[in-house]
Formats: sequence, structure tokens, C-alpha cells
Amino acid sequence: MGVRANEISQWSIEHWGTVDLESRLFFDEPLYAGQKRNDLSLTLKPTLYFEGSGNGSFTFTPFLKVDGSDSKRTHADIREAYYLTYGFLDDIEWELRLGIDQVFWGTAESNHLVNIVNQTDLVDDSGGDEKLGQPMIHGTLSGEWGTLDLFVLPFHRPRTFPGSAGRLRSAIPIETNKSSIKYEHSSGRRHIDLAARFSNSIGPLDFGVSAFRGTSREPHLTPVGSPPVIVQNYNLIEQVGLDLQLTLGAFLGKAELRSRNGFAETGSDKVSHNAFVVGGEYSIYGIFESDADLTLLAEWSQDERRGQASASLQNDVFVAARYALNDIGDTNMTAAIVDDLDYDTRTLSLEFNRRLTDSASLSLEAFKFLSKDMSDLSSWQIRNDDHLAVQIRYSF
Repeated sequence: MGVRANEISQWSIEHWGTVDLESRLFFDEPLYAGQKRNDLSLTLKPTLYFEGSGNGSFTFTPFLKVDGSDSKRTHADIREAYYLTYGFLDDIEWELRLGIDQVFWGTAESNHLVNIVNQTDLVDDSGGDEKLGQPMIHGTLSGEWGTLDLFVLPFHRPRTFPGSAGRLRSAIPIETNKSSIKYEHSSGRRHIDLAARFSNSIGPLDFGVSAFRGTSREPHLTPVGSPPVIVQNYNLIEQVGLDLQLTLGAFLGKAELRSRNGFAETGSDKVSHNAFVVGGEYSIYGIFESDADLTLLAEWSQDERRGQASASLQNDVFVAARYALNDIGDTNMTAAIVDDLDYDTRTLSLEFNRRLTDSASLSLEAFKFLSKDMSDLSSWQIRNDDHLAVQIRYSF
């Protein structure tokens, strides 16, 4: 007992986290039976951090969302649960993470093409920015020559989707029961995926070159049965990515390029496709001789599959303006328009953030279709889902 107590005393413990209360108010009547005009959700995301006296630490971040309307939106996850250790080999610094973690690759604002390690948690954020925790072995080597990250990913996480009572869903709800999900490889969810990324800087240019080989994070969706249900199919893919950021004073040039090779939707022949997002942002500091900053953003995304692309940004222009007051409440506002160049679809997004106290903050997000095109199926299915989201966050 004495040895165990001594081991525990060598670890220091810190904790922090957030509690979010969110309401989404939809402006139009729902398109599909079972949906409601509004919903209320509660999200808890605490973090426990244990640091040892040596070169080791453990981070644990569980996640829980409870939604009053959509049972599929109510879910739990482990965002992080990993052990980290580090050291030096001559002039090379190494790190090793074992467990569940989240990794982000990319530079673009509107479309994260090369970001593939973690699965999208689509019910937590319909924009696709929130990710599920991914089991991994993650090793890092860093030196003056750059940084090399190597990943072994032993377990696949299927994507989350809204249920039949959820808003922002497809016309036919997507089946999320694990027994219905299909995998190309016989190992299914236990196929071992591999990934790597090399990053460095050359003067004002930051770049990353990445590679992935394994089970796709994007499912191919197929209707089956009568009445039909939509089933998720996950193919094996190979992906090479390049992300760039060029810093020239107040201007940031950004680009992501992706080449992906996978199985065709029919047959067994390998098919490839390329996609890119390119653009930048320009910041005007102290605008109108005030403490505020104005940042202007513009990006163009294109997927050469166009109408057959699995993502909605197949040929779209994104323009936005972000106004930051730089006041005591960190008040900022963003307005963004996405214009589809292939379809007559145009959307407007508005966002407002402000800290109310040292522990509480307010966020408002609005989404509205400025124009709708029946030919754009992904958007047409959610044409009545214009909404306002109000979130109160308590941080501890």
C-alpha cells in the first residue's frame, strides 16, 4: 500500500471543462414527420489532466450530449484518453501518445479537405467541425528539419447522423445501427489504418504533406429495401494531401489539395479524384482608428467529381467578414456567404460570440438559405431548416 500511495502522490491533477446549454429555433415548419420547430440540448465536456514527476502525462476528456428532440443526437463519446511521454534522441525530440485523441490537419477556413484522422460527429455540429475521439498510436519526431507524425489507427468510428426526429437530416434517415454498417474489408471496424504527415516552414511558407491508407471516414450512402433505408458503406481508400499557408504581413494565403484513390461505387476497379480549396484572409488592424480588427476571407472549393461528390462544397465560393472588437468581453461577429457555382444554391451564416463573465459566454449562430435549387439534392433536403442557435457556455 505504501508504494502505491507514493506513486499516486507523484502525480499532479488539474481539471477544466465546459457545460453548454443550447436551443435551436427553426423558422419554418418541418419537412418530415416527427420533427419539431425547436430543440434544447445540454452538453458536458470535462477534462482531467494527470502529470507525473517524470516525462509522462494522461489526459481524459469525456463528452456527453443530451437532446430533447432527437434520440440520435443524444450520445456519449470519449474525445481524449491518452498517455503522453516524450524525450530526446540527440537533437531530435520525440513524443508518443497512446490511447484516444483528436488530430487536426489543414489551413482552410471553409473546407478541411486533408483532415482525415478523426471521424465527423455530425449530430454535434452540422458543419462537420466537431470530431469523435479516435483510438491511435501517435508518434512524433521533431528537429530543425521539420516535424514527422506517424499514426497507427486500429479501430474505425462510423459517422453520426441525425435520426428521424432530427432537423438538418436527409429525406430518408440514415441507418446508424452498427450491425447495418457495411465495410469493404473483412476486418470491418478493426481494420488497421496508417497515416503520416510531414510539416515544416520555409521563410513565410508553412506546409504539410500527409498520407492516409485505410478505411474512409466518408461513407458511401446507398438506399436498400422497401420502404427504403439508407445504409452506410465504408470503402478502403488511399489519400495524399498538401496544406499550405503563406504569411505576408496582414495577408494569409491558404490552400489544401487532396488526391484520393478508392473503390468505385459499382464494380471493383480503383477510381481516383482530386479536390482543392484555395483562398486567403486579410486583416485590417485598428480599423477606423479603434481597437477593433476586421478580417476579410475568401475561398474557392472544387471537387472534380462535381455532382457526384460526397461533400456539399463541390464547386463553391466562400466569402466572409469577421469583426473583432478586442474588448473585455472578446466580442466578435462573423458573416459568411457560400455560393454554389454549379447550382442556384446560396446560404448565409451569421455568428456572434461574447464572454459574459469570467466563466460564462454567449454564442448566437444563424443559418439561412438565400436561394434554393431543387437539383442540389443535399441542400434541397434541408430547405426548411433555416434556424437560429443560442448557446450559453459555462467554463470551469
